Amino acid sequence: MPSKPALVSGGVTAPALSLAENVCLALIAHEATHGWAIGALLAPEAELGRVWTLTRPLTYRAIEGLVEKRLIDRKAETEPRGRDRSILRPTKQGRLLARQWLDMPVEHLRNVRTELLIKLALRERFGLSNEPLLKAQQLAFDDAIGALTTRTGGDIVDLWRREHARAVRRFLYEALRPQTEQVAIRPVLKISARNQLQATVTSVKRGELMAGVKATLPDGQNLTATITQEAVDDLDLAIGDNVVLVIKASEVMIAKAP
Repeated sequence: MPSKPALVSGGVTAPALSLAENVCLALIAHEATHGWAIGALLAPEAELGRVWTLTRPLTYRAIEGLVEKRLIDRKAETEPRGRDRSILRPTKQGRLLARQWLDMPVEHLRNVRTELLIKLALRERFGLSNEPLLKAQQLAFDDAIGALTTRTGGDIVDLWRREHARAVRRFLYEALRPQTEQVAIRPVLKISARNQLQATVTSVKRGELMAGVKATLPDGQNLTATITQEAVDDLDLAIGDNVVLVIKASEVMIAKAP
């Protein structure tokens, strides 16, 4: 699906580009190259092709589209062996548009596996930090993921959307963690509190900073815990999760029916 037209410097509206055109433009903007080299990078099992693949015919079609839209220039140069090859270089507008695309979070959760992943791979290749894009993506998805993970009931499609949203949230969280922390061995949960109750999450209501998590005990009783939204994300809580409620209080009251 083509991207939406965007404003570049001077208030000029840039043309809408397909994902193939955006990827090719980003490569050309950071590495003056030719069509064969781009096709090799995007071939299956290649450095970028293992993330997102584009056949050579579609690669050359995307390049032609960028030339027609005046986002790249093509100049024939003779190599040492006497073979002519078209060298591709970005125009000023093409360079600006490529950087703008690399910095822009994707719009839909379904685009994480394709567009976001190839953007992250390209940024790593170009020596750009992924942190700004990942944080912007978390912010862009916050409402959508919150709505999907707190929705009750539904059919198999709703279940898929909820679990997909949770997977995306975990991916963004893990991608932002320092590499040393990612490989660290997580300790097995041990806690001194003895008031531990098995329960099932039945509701997650988010506020500005805090969230109310309601859980149902096996006998049907409901308990509500108020925790931070950050804790909800860290625990990846969603309706239907089996959890352990740990109750810590300075006093325990006893009541008895008359």
